[in-house]
Amino acid sequence: MIENLIGALLGLEIDERFVAHRYYSSRLALIAGMILILAWFSYELVEHDRIRWDFLIIAGVMALTKLAAMAYFRLTR
Repeated sequence: MIENLIGALLGLEIDERFVAHRYYSSRLALIAGMILILAWFSYELVEHDRIRWDFLIIAGVMALTKLAAMAYFRLTR
């Protein structure tokens, strides 16, 4: 709704290409974040011989959010 209002005020139209690019960029950001957080978790485990539970919790929340969103969009469309 906000995009439609801003688009109408600025004379821009949001088409499916914009939505697809936003989807792909969000997916790429999620993948990059998961790789980084799991690499950092592995580094802490191997180098300092300790488990950083906060990294593992963040990675788990990211994965659960992605799976929940996939299930929601699959069931509603």
